[in-house]
Amino acid sequence: MKLDEFLRLNAPEDLAALTAAIAKTSIDVWDSVPFKSGLLTETNPSGETQKAIDVYSNDAFVEALTSTGLVAEVASEEMEEPASSKGSVSVAMDPLDGSSNVETNNPLGSIFGFYSRKLPASGRRLVGALYVTYGTMVTLTFSFGKGVHRFVAVREGGAMPFQLLGVNLRLPDKAEVYGFGGSRREWVPEVAAFWHSLEGKGLRNRYCGTFVGDYNQVLSRGGIFSYPALVKKPRGKLRVLFECAPMAFINEQAGGYASDGSGNILDIEPRALAETSPLYIGSADLVREVENAVSKR
Repeated sequence: MKLDEFLRLNAPEDLAALTAAIAKTSIDVWDSVPFKSGLLTETNPSGETQKAIDVYSNDAFVEALTSTGLVAEVASEEMEEPASSKGSVSVAMDPLDGSSNVETNNPLGSIFGFYSRKLPASGRRLVGALYVTYGTMVTLTFSFGKGVHRFVAVREGGAMPFQLLGVNLRLPDKAEVYGFGGSRREWVPEVAAFWHSLEGKGLRNRYCGTFVGDYNQVLSRGGIFSYPALVKKPRGKLRVLFECAPMAFINEQAGGYASDGSGNILDIEPRALAETSPLYIGSADLVREVENAVSKR
């Protein structure tokens, strides 16, 4: 089954159109990575150096989304202020997750959250979420609140339509992998102790430095991903609106749980677009175990 047919049968009309726009643009972004990987002198609102591909992907997705006429605003990691339009859905996005991996040819991704109200907003206001994985294949993984589904781009002549790869994806009962970001020297003691326990549980360390790539392994194999609270950065690194909440929404639909160390990520009411949070996401039992340890600090 092709993506357009699946969306027509299973998605609200506005979310179907937005997903189709993202799918089409994701192929353009994937094709452009080899040609737009030089560093620019500008920095984004978080003070990070932007790459040409960051700017290109941001602009491409903003244009694709606003041109549908269905978005009220598009907020991005790469923009100081949201781009406004006349629709009803607010979109928060990380247009190119893991762009530091470009030179080493590791996986990249894009993350999108579809919110029912003006941003910033709680993850409970999400009506859908989607992430793109750019690797040996381009895949879309998404949920509109009724299961998690995945499509893969398949070359057909000069086009690359998305074909169904899996429906109603669930985290496996047996956890196999884990990946933790940040310097180990900066982890709080409870996180370090939990991390050390995982090998004893039979899990294998898998970390590539791209949230989407690392989480994609967790969804396929079961386990946990974290960018945890750090000694000098207790609110972590990942942004609630752009990264944490959309991925938590998908993860919950797959039977998992995502926490900030004290409660559900989806319950956070961010007061700023770029607000960050520690994140522990994946198989529910593992996330609750580390949440129980960290919450006692």
